[in-house]
Amino acid sequence: METHINVTLHDGGRIRDLRIPTHIEVRRLIKELDSIFEKENARKKYQLHVVNKGFILDEGKVLADYPVTTGDIVEVLEV
Repeated sequence: METHINVTLHDGGRIRDLRIPTHIEVRRLIKELDSIFEKENARKKYQLHVVNKGFILDEGKVLADYPVTTGDIVEVLEV
């Protein structure tokens, strides 16, 4: 099993290619992304949408437990 995958993050009007660990909770991944890309407003509740596969992971899920793979397109949804 891969320890990292390459995904494309759609973030508003921006598109970013990222290499991310597979054994990370969605909550932690989103907090790390917000820190790296200097998001000013803290998110209250969020989900990770895997656009090309049509499923959503809530903040308590671990990427490795789902079929998120290299080449996927993801976006963060606030709920």
